[in-house]
Amino acid sequence: MKLTPTRARSFDIKDSIKNCCFGSIVLLFRACLFFPLIWGGSSSTLLLAQEMVSVPSGAFLMGDSSGLSDERPAHFVPIDSFFMDKYELSIELWDIVATWAELNGYDFSEKTRKPLRGASWSNDPSLHPMNMVTWFDAVKWCNARSEMEGRTPVYYLDEAKTTVYRSGEANLNNNMVRWTSSGYRLPTEAEWEKAARGSHIGKDYPWGNTALNGALGNYRLSGDPFDNGTSPIGYFNGEQLISTETHSYGGEVIKPLDMANDFGLYDMFGNVFEWCWDWYDPTWYGYGSVVNPAAVKANSRGPEEPYTDLRIGRTRVLRGGDYDHLNSTSSGRLLRIAFRHQRTPDSALRTYGLRSVRGHFVDPLWEMAQTDGNFSKWKKLQWLGHYYKSDFVWVFHETLGWVYPTGEGSYSNWMFHPKLGWLWTSRLVYPFLYSYSGNRWLWYAKDYREHGWFYDYKLLEWFRLTESTP
Repeated sequence: MKLTPTRARSFDIKDSIKNCCFGSIVLLFRACLFFPLIWGGSSSTLLLAQEMVSVPSGAFLMGDSSGLSDERPAHFVPIDSFFMDKYELSIELWDIVATWAELNGYDFSEKTRKPLRGASWSNDPSLHPMNMVTWFDAVKWCNARSEMEGRTPVYYLDEAKTTVYRSGEANLNNNMVRWTSSGYRLPTEAEWEKAARGSHIGKDYPWGNTALNGALGNYRLSGDPFDNGTSPIGYFNGEQLISTETHSYGGEVIKPLDMANDFGLYDMFGNVFEWCWDWYDPTWYGYGSVVNPAAVKANSRGPEEPYTDLRIGRTRVLRGGDYDHLNSTSSGRLLRIAFRHQRTPDSALRTYGLRSVRGHFVDPLWEMAQTDGNFSKWKKLQWLGHYYKSDFVWVFHETLGWVYPTGEGSYSNWMFHPKLGWLWTSRLVYPFLYSYSGNRWLWYAKDYREHGWFYDYKLLEWFRLTESTP
């Protein structure tokens, strides 16, 4: 259906732009173009510049019966399916979310402002993995990413889950986590190891047990161009360059391969350690060959109470190795999948980063809606405004009129408009709407005194929908 725009007087448009802070919204729109549009079945969502992959459900063999004492005994753990970031969290994505978060009640430690950004000659230092992140900051950032997209946050300051964790340093427990939320969180230690192993049962590395070389991942003196520093996220994709320096431990005669593991995940080996949810306990797996029954429960979330290390105190788990470990008999063991690193949750080093996960859960469409006054059928979504919920699926929006909504929570909303067809929007992008039938982005001037004005970014012109518009 072709829309015939109703033209306004020039000063009306200028007033609209001025009153709605259009310049700022254009900047937001340009930022949104940075986010790829991911289509999936009957719904879509704007994911923040970082793809996620699905890790299937099923039991896997965790630990290493011939490894270090805290890796023994190996034991099977059933895990439900979940999504995991394809790459380690980039500095760029951290900055986008953190900027929004600090304008919306979040705080982060000063340490996060000084990450190692990779070599000065790197094409884009901001695409190196985020580092200098404490466990506390990692958890708060996951909550901020959730709220920014309109998802239900995961972490709370109370077991009733009424106060979202946004500020300070709080040692949360398992009962302060909304595990069935659609929001982002840190992986449990079991989830991380299952994701890293792929189909390789009992192997040392994501690709098996073959010897290490610089074409496989980033570790100290590995031969990649980023020795003694981080490599960009997804760098080992089959096009990685390997140095022929004589001090390299290998790689110069190896044909580079795409090092995504069986699930499509990159850098589950080396580069930076990744924070996990769990408290660290060296006896959590069991003693000798005797397995701890709690460790083999489905979806194990680690110890309920922290183990106190007399040297450094209560610690959280990190996994995956980093760029600063050599491929040698001693420190090379730290690069294995089964290796369990630990640090206090306020620790921040240039070798500590994260990647987030989320469960296969969907928020109800109007999850965040509140009843408007004494009228039970009038609702309000903070980002979308007021609407009347009829006894049928159709709702009457205060400015858009009658629409037929469907979708998932505030982060992925499809709605059918009688004159515009199917539109997609979310809390993250509204009042921008994507028109499926027109394959175009629209900006709705929702605060303009005359309802119905849209700007078409494909035709680069304004139009107004009225009752007489066909």
